[in-house]
Amino acid sequence: MLEERIQELVTELGQVETQLRTQHQSLQSSIDHLTRTTQQQASTISSLTSQLNNFKSGGGVFIRWGHHHCPDSDSEELYSGIAAGSHPSFTGGAADFLCLPGQNPDLKSPAYSGHAVIYGAEYGKSTFLGADGNDVPCAVCRSRSGTSSVMIPARRSCNSGWKRQYYGYLMTGNPSQPGSANFICVDVNRETVLGGEHMYVDKMIYPVEAKCGALPCPPYADGYFVYCVVCTK
Repeated sequence: MLEERIQELVTELGQVETQLRTQHQSLQSSIDHLTRTTQQQASTISSLTSQLNNFKSGGGVFIRWGHHHCPDSDSEELYSGIAAGSHPSFTGGAADFLCLPGQNPDLKSPAYSGHAVIYGAEYGKSTFLGADGNDVPCAVCRSRSGTSSVMIPARRSCNSGWKRQYYGYLMTGNPSQPGSANFICVDVNRETVLGGEHMYVDKMIYPVEAKCGALPCPPYADGYFVYCVVCTK
């Protein structure tokens, strides 16, 4: 009887050991799963935190001339519109270009004469752009990942650590007209405003070419058009 009882206990002990091993394997599997889940969640949290920090640190505003929309998901579009400025024949006109909203402008009817006037901008005669007389679109953009923005003439790439938003051609007003105009960077993949191909000869923009003299050649080359790039950081 004693031997039979011992044998029963040995059998029961074996069953308990088997159950414990099974439970241990199940617990280990659960632990491994929880570990992987925790690691994945930590990675997600880190990524979201990085994105949040980028959003908090963003704010560099730039204008994409010659294009209806901002470059990519890294930038937020404030609005799109039409490039405009003073007529080039006005010696007292403003030199800067403006990006006017394309939709729902807020305007007030005039009450007296002697106003300044703003005109839409058009592409001037330029064989390589192929958009003579077409109106110039624009978009005002805010960088999500940088607080600073800069336009660099005579470059197509940005310095290390800076993000290229777009590159294109350096352009300005008609040099034969008395009115002055600032330089702007017009997107290399230039677009036009739908229905804006009338050639009113208002605020015209032209590509800028290098002129040797005080400008050293090399590295510059006489008569060559000048690239430009817009960078954010």
